[in-house]
Amino acid sequence: MTNYQLRDANPDSRSRNLETALWVALAFVAAVPRLTDLAAAPLSGAEAVQALAAYRAAHATEAWFAVEARSVVPLLFHLNTFLFALFGGGDGLARLVPALAGVGLALTPLLLRRYLGLWGALGTGLLLALSPTALCFSRTLDGTVPAALGVMVLVSCAARFLDTWRSSLVTLGGLGLAVVLTAGPGGWGLLLGLLIALAGGLWVWRDQVPWVWPMVRPALGRGLAAAGLGMLALGTGLGLNPGGLAAVGEQPMAWLARFGPSTGQPGPSPFTLLLGYEPLVLLAGLVGLVLAVRRRHGMGLLWAFWAAVGGLQLALMPGRQPADLLWVLLPLAGLGGLAVEDLARSLQAHGRWLNEGLHMLVSLILWVHWGLALARYAHTGDPTDRFLVGLVVALQVLLTAAFGFAVAAPEPGEGPAQAAGRGLMAALRAGGLSLGLLLLAVTFSAGWGLSHRRPADPRELMVQGATAVEVRTLVEVVGQVGLLSTGVETGLSVTLLGEADPALAWALRRFDGRVLEGEALVPGEQPLLVIAPVRLPPPPGYFGERFPLRRAWTPRWGGQETARWWLYRETATPPVVTEQIVLWVREDLGTRAVTNDQ
Repeated sequence: MTNYQLRDANPDSRSRNLETALWVALAFVAAVPRLTDLAAAPLSGAEAVQALAAYRAAHATEAWFAVEARSVVPLLFHLNTFLFALFGGGDGLARLVPALAGVGLALTPLLLRRYLGLWGALGTGLLLALSPTALCFSRTLDGTVPAALGVMVLVSCAARFLDTWRSSLVTLGGLGLAVVLTAGPGGWGLLLGLLIALAGGLWVWRDQVPWVWPMVRPALGRGLAAAGLGMLALGTGLGLNPGGLAAVGEQPMAWLARFGPSTGQPGPSPFTLLLGYEPLVLLAGLVGLVLAVRRRHGMGLLWAFWAAVGGLQLALMPGRQPADLLWVLLPLAGLGGLAVEDLARSLQAHGRWLNEGLHMLVSLILWVHWGLALARYAHTGDPTDRFLVGLVVALQVLLTAAFGFAVAAPEPGEGPAQAAGRGLMAALRAGGLSLGLLLLAVTFSAGWGLSHRRPADPRELMVQGATAVEVRTLVEVVGQVGLLSTGVETGLSVTLLGEADPALAWALRRFDGRVLEGEALVPGEQPLLVIAPVRLPPPPGYFGERFPLRRAWTPRWGGQETARWWLYRETATPPVVTEQIVLWVREDLGTRAVTNDQ
């Protein structure tokens, strides 16, 4: 009897240990690309606005750059003020809160394991962990990823509460809602999609609502109370900044303003971003959509409604931002989890190493050949290579079909229809596994390149308004001049001529300085160091050096250009400098610095 119980318990124990190990591995996969080298690129102008507000609040410094209250995200402002007060401040530290939120976002599907299944929850987490969009904006001082974390906590707690009726879940869900309401305008787009999807679900299952409503109503009141208290705490910095509530109220207005005419350069199409960066999530989400509709999966239909509302928002919004792609990406990842769960269960029940393993080996060889042909076409533009690319895709389809026919031979007691269905499922299983592994490698490569290799390259469509890395060289030059002249890097004051750029003001935050709003020096004044737009002529008695501030790139699609961009982010037309500044040094200061150096 004892031996039987031990044998019965061991598999469960091993399963739990395996599941724990898989979630730990997923946390590692999510954390490494998000938390390493967070300062790989200088803060953009939009990031610098958030960072400057928190830095001045933490260190009580005088304002170089006026920050409007509506521009400040309350959640990021108060958390970064706390971090800057403890640890000083820097590019990496400024982005730490979104990075940690991104790690948490990848782990939230654990709370939905009952609805997605073990492999479905892990699949959704992996899609969110490797998503180039989620990775990019986890490494950006922006509130969209923290808002996505809050929404996922809200959804997960609401779903689990309907199963367990634990009051602690109501409080946690209310705090998730508070995070959404204080994390910037992007959170309102996520919340609207969720609420409309929930309304659609209540209408579909309206016959059950009268029975559920009396049980849910008290919890709803507690949840809203927790959300209100959480919003007060996060919006006011635990009461230390009561004016932060005004910034909370400005966030829905900022979201609505995106539906108005766009004042800047129009951003890339969301569909282009999905195809270029998120083919894995897109494909898995579409498969999950089919499964959710066929099986009337409640959670899957909620994801589907949510994705539809998010896509409609993006289509109607001229002022959309690349981070807003998460409005669609988040529910698509949930649908993708259903596809992963179905594939995993099918492999466990019917997969054979000799069948799917042999198909996978041949298929991967063909995909390697496809990649080599595509790479050569990207470099040479030879039509023969383009033909080979298409031929390999056709061969993959034929291979999968042949595999389905091969395993569809009727077994004893099995009719032709059953055998054909088994062969079709085997072909779909093998083809989905092969294509999924290819897109997984493509997704990882795109995400790593976007976040670590080219974080400030405007040829990355996710990157908008990035600050040129040469700004750091300018700061080093200013520090070296100050060190040679005074013995202290920050010993010289800097004068900014013209309208102050927030990214430049953040980069020079350690230096004393001032901003002259006009485009000329005040008569009779000759500051030692002047930074000005390159269009202004240098005043007499100064010499200077130019530095790029921002670059831009205009896409040119078609054939070889598209293949070259997709593989390497290389283009025939390089990025051009759109904003340039010049550092003017007074001549007598330069002579003094040389003398001190000697």
